[in-house]
Amino acid sequence: MRKFKLSLLVFVMLFTFASTAFADQRESTGTYTHSGGNLQVNYYAYDSHVSGYLSVYIYKETANGDVLINSFYEEGGRPGHDTHQGTWYLGNQPAGTYKYFAFVPSDWMGPSIGFSS
Repeated sequence: MRKFKLSLLVFVMLFTFASTAFADQRESTGTYTHSGGNLQVNYYAYDSHVSGYLSVYIYKETANGDVLINSFYEEGGRPGHDTHQGTWYLGNQPAGTYKYFAFVPSDWMGPSIGFSS
């Protein structure tokens, strides 16, 4: 009986993980032409009390293809912490075209991503 309860508990935990880890996601993309100097990324998202992550990947376009500059993650779905906004500082970056790819769970509102100098 004890092994059965343990097996049932493990099964329920695996099912819960599988159903939340691979939930539907929405992608947002955009580009920014930077004149050189300090670069920052401003973000906003509302998690609608749904557990998940805001994931943002920043790339610089080059002649040899896109180069990953940085990536950021913010957890959502915790009580009392449903609005996610702020700024990520990328430091001094050369002039050029930058692009982002942002992913959030489908039930979230947003994201809104913008660059500034």
